[in-house]
Amino acid sequence: MPNFLDLPPELRDHVYSLLLSPYSNRRHRSDCFYNYNYSRSLVLFRLNRQIYLESRRIFHKLNTFALISTPWEQARHHVVLDGQVNIVLSEADHFKLSSIHITIKPLYPSPDSDDAPFFNFVILLETGDLDRFCRSWYYSSLNMPYLNAHLAVTLTMYDPYLSASPFPLPGEPHIPKYKQKLLLEPFKQIRQLRSFTIQGDIQAYPSVLGPVEEVMKIPLDPPEKCLEDATKFKELGNEALTSGRYSEAVEYYNKAFFAIHIVIEGKNRRVHADAWFDRLITAEGPFKNQHAGTTRIILRVRLVANTILAYLKLQDYEMAIMTGMRTIKIMRTSIGLDDEEGATDPAMEAMSGFVASGEMGKIYYRTGMAYKAMDNKSEARKLLKVAAIYLPNDKTVKQDLASVSLRLG
Repeated sequence: MPNFLDLPPELRDHVYSLLLSPYSNRRHRSDCFYNYNYSRSLVLFRLNRQIYLESRRIFHKLNTFALISTPWEQARHHVVLDGQVNIVLSEADHFKLSSIHITIKPLYPSPDSDDAPFFNFVILLETGDLDRFCRSWYYSSLNMPYLNAHLAVTLTMYDPYLSASPFPLPGEPHIPKYKQKLLLEPFKQIRQLRSFTIQGDIQAYPSVLGPVEEVMKIPLDPPEKCLEDATKFKELGNEALTSGRYSEAVEYYNKAFFAIHIVIEGKNRRVHADAWFDRLITAEGPFKNQHAGTTRIILRVRLVANTILAYLKLQDYEMAIMTGMRTIKIMRTSIGLDDEEGATDPAMEAMSGFVASGEMGKIYYRTGMAYKAMDNKSEARKLLKVAAIYLPNDKTVKQDLASVSLRLG
């Protein structure tokens, strides 16, 4: 009878990799969220000693766990909802398989307040969740500028293959340099902490840790720098658009959004750091004496209008409609209208005093034209009527509105 252990070691490793990959042990829940369950795959650990040792080595190679300890119970919910972080284990007080343990301790009201309970949860490195966790933290620090100045962070690194073994194994604890780099690089997003310490039975490579610590000391980009970067990306997008490179234009527009802390991932959009832009710009430059938040809104609306145009050129009418309606629904809700139906009187929907009313007119117009291309004249007509109020002197808008108007007779 064939025996699994008769297979060559490289084939056995391939089988272990297929079974123990994090992507083989998660179930899609919704959007970009997953539930993890390794119980079936980890049956390998109970077959015999040789399979246990071989499969366990592959398991730790493919699954690098980060244990997060925070005094705020709501933190794990926040990183899921706002950071789109997938949590492997939400209650992990006795978890021993982590390669890195991140302890976040507030230094207020007193540095000696050690009696507060910590809440522990586990995320994965390989799936990008450690990076998303740090990105979520980065956006939180933008909304609460003094947050990091009151935090002490300790990273403890382990070799889980040795430290969590039920029996002694030969060798010194070790995390290879490439994996240390993957573990520490995300922390470049965490700036100006009160203290940042690395400890544990693993010595961090100076060539990996040094650059991370240097970046962590750099202050966050001020709003004017964010706006300048976004404007540069917008101009590159406009250049690509006029040159017929429509997909490239969309990529540049998404980079412009990202520069002002608006994350576009497919059909999902997340707006961060509103509080960071709530200030008057006093520094020299193109935006001096402008309110950063208002300037950001104008830039956002222009980027949306241009993105819709790029999708129209690509004949991707579904994305054009989705992009336009996302903004239109926000505008409707802001003035108390139903986000789906809008106003029966287009004059009630058009916000003539809006700071970027001309660009809003383009959003309504271009979204309406996408509906027209999809042969949905009813929705096209509704949006083009509003566009005509925003853009009363635009003959093209009037002509296209006439082309979808109801005819009597």
